[in-house]
Amino acid sequence: MNAFNSGGVEAMAAPGPVERARQVPRAARVLVVLATLCAAPGVLWVVLVGGSGIDFGLVLGALAAAAPLLARDVATFRTACLTMSCAVLGIAVLGFLFGLFVLLPAGLVLLTAASRARPEPRPGPLALGVLVSTVTLGLAGWLIGEAWVAPLFRGPDAYLATVQEGSPLLPTGHTHAISYDAQDLGHGATHVFLLETGGVPGAGLTVVFDPRTSAADRAELRRTIAELPGVTNVRLCRPAASNCR
Repeated sequence: MNAFNSGGVEAMAAPGPVERARQVPRAARVLVVLATLCAAPGVLWVVLVGGSGIDFGLVLGALAAAAPLLARDVATFRTACLTMSCAVLGIAVLGFLFGLFVLLPAGLVLLTAASRARPEPRPGPLALGVLVSTVTLGLAGWLIGEAWVAPLFRGPDAYLATVQEGSPLLPTGHTHAISYDAQDLGHGATHVFLLETGGVPGAGLTVVFDPRTSAADRAELRRTIAELPGVTNVRLCRPAASNCR
């Protein structure tokens, strides 16, 4: 009886050491890498922009997504994936209205990594994780390209100028000397923006023109802007140097 009980205990305990000794499937680790990449655009945004209240949440979510890579055996790996996916999804839900919803894909991919690390994984979680990662990274790449890469290859389409304090162009009450549809300027001008310059007296003037405007009309537009009362330092906006608008 004792021998039977002993053998039964050993049989029940056997899967534990075997599970701990089993290596983490490569596909499961790849899914964790994909989850980390899904959270990476948020960290990139923090590095390039920063200064918002969600910075800590984005960085914490990215670190949590990568944490399961430190696990050596499959049991610890699966537990780490489940724990960190709950943490990442919790951060995303709690800060949903503040923009932390961008961490949702990372949390979902971590769940698929945990499922892929089971003793008998199914192909469904792997396909789902790859699909979510592909859509997320594709969308993030498109947004980053539009915001930071495309302006580097965009031609100039605006003139910048400084409006000195006391100029009649500055708003008084509800009136403006320049119409905001740029009809007063002509020569291809489409929009006019008059913005304060952070406490500095005067304002900044931005005159946007149609990129198809001829060189002659652009030169005439620049001359017209320079002749406006109180306007100085008229210069061509160079998107490759800065985001002019």
